[in-house]
Amino acid sequence: MGENFVDSPPSKSQHISDHLANERTALAWIRTAIAVMTLGVAINRFSLFLMEFHQVAPRARALNRHAETVGVGLVILGIVLMCSGVWHYLHIADAIEREDFRNRRLAIVLTSLAVLAVGGSALVWLFLT
Repeated sequence: MGENFVDSPPSKSQHISDHLANERTALAWIRTAIAVMTLGVAINRFSLFLMEFHQVAPRARALNRHAETVGVGLVILGIVLMCSGVWHYLHIADAIEREDFRNRRLAIVLTSLAVLAVGGSALVWLFLT
């Protein structure tokens, strides 16, 4: 009769911290995609500004056209990053619920190598032009 029953807290997902970490990662993907797209728009608009207001020489105009292409490419890259971030978020959330999360080391290594290749080729292009 003297037993004291304590209400137990409402049951939560056992993986709530994992889901919150997944959400933070998804927000980082989105933030990065927005930054890349913004940079692409800025490069594109700045190259148009240079062509219109400074009436650059034909050779320099060709270089500005390359800057336009880089700007459009960065916007496309931002869209791809956004889509892959959403896919990654959904995939990881499902894996957390199934308790079947596996680290994708090969994807991380390949992505890092791709970034190194693009960065290295950009450096070469900058020093050769």
